[in-house]
Amino acid sequence: MKFRSCISASLFALSAQAAFAQPVSLREAVTLALAHDPTIEKAQAGVERSKAGIDAARAGRGPTLGLMAQAGVLDTDFTSDKITQTPRQAGLQAEWTVFQSGALGAAVDAAKAQNDAAAYQLLGTRERTVYDTFEAYAQAWLAERTVEVAQARKETFAIRLNETRARFDQGQVTRTDVALTEARLASAEAELEAAHASQAGTKARLSRLTGVEDISTVEAAALDTAVSGTLPESLVRVLDSNPDLAAARAAEMSAGHKVREAKGRFGPKVSVKARATTGEEMYFFFEDPISDVGAFVTVEVPLVTSGLRGASTREARAAQDAALADVRLAELQLHEAVTGLWGDIDARRLALAAAQRAETAAQLAAEGAQKEHEAGIRTLVDALDAENAYRDAQIARYRAATQLQIAEARLLSLSSDLERHLRQ
Repeated sequence: MKFRSCISASLFALSAQAAFAQPVSLREAVTLALAHDPTIEKAQAGVERSKAGIDAARAGRGPTLGLMAQAGVLDTDFTSDKITQTPRQAGLQAEWTVFQSGALGAAVDAAKAQNDAAAYQLLGTRERTVYDTFEAYAQAWLAERTVEVAQARKETFAIRLNETRARFDQGQVTRTDVALTEARLASAEAELEAAHASQAGTKARLSRLTGVEDISTVEAAALDTAVSGTLPESLVRVLDSNPDLAAARAAEMSAGHKVREAKGRFGPKVSVKARATTGEEMYFFFEDPISDVGAFVTVEVPLVTSGLRGASTREARAAQDAALADVRLAELQLHEAVTGLWGDIDARRLALAAAQRAETAAQLAAEGAQKEHEAGIRTLVDALDAENAYRDAQIARYRAATQLQIAEARLLSLSSDLERHLRQ
């Protein structure tokens, strides 16, 4: 049997087995993961919480209106008499803080910046989910191809073993050749089981991300366009678009507004109060219904706070310094990541080109070695070694292509471009 026919038969058999699994495309896997990942729900809840924070901060600038009621017992002792009464009072009261040294406006600005940070965190969470799914899908595809190659290797050695035994019966080869082929077959069977174990692990991860059991791939994880441009251009794009860095910058802005808020909370405060009540109280020694309506302007200037103002301000400034450090740390980490990925992508492109050339050469060598073995020019060991080299070259090319795609996807995810590329 020819070398190519061995490969075709084994791949067809394995494809029939894989048909029982549920096939999912890369885009479908990403869509499923975005709907399934609980971290996205958590990030969305954070956005809603930050929106509520904006509403709460804005409410602090508006008036408040409430009901009041009061009932009790009052003993009044005069020179010649003693009176006990039960005063009762009910009414409406309103208060509006007109000015608080900028604290109210700063609270709103801080809440808005925090909402921006939460929105960027949600975007970053989505990008991480997309990248994790892309990586898991690529690894699952690679594991499936590895199983296919291992299956083909096993079936090839099984065929070779039958041929060797037939030739041994005809006296054309020795028992050593039979034993050698049996050993190669046993090794191929062990490699196939190892490939199945690796495939189970990659499938489990992809199933966890997508929520689909017994999932399988239908295509290679590939991007529509390769990463282009230069390293400085890529670095600028990442620093401008990275959601984690944008979230850190928004958090730093929020911390700055909170410093102003902390200072304003202990500054002069002007508020307007209004009250309308009705009740029954003592009036010229007789219980009598009494109603009153009034409005007041209140000015408060804290003089002594026992160190609370200074402590609150220092705490807010320390939080601002920490947020600023987070921004600087994120910038340094992104600079390192982009630089490393750029060099890694260049190296993996060269590695893929070399792997493709090696696979082509190994395939030609394996076919030639088999023909020469059949012609009696080469030994069976030479033919088996050439076939092994071809299988190894296949796996190397699959692995090089997968690693290149994962590296490019990682670079795109840093600038929030991966999801957009996959949905085009």
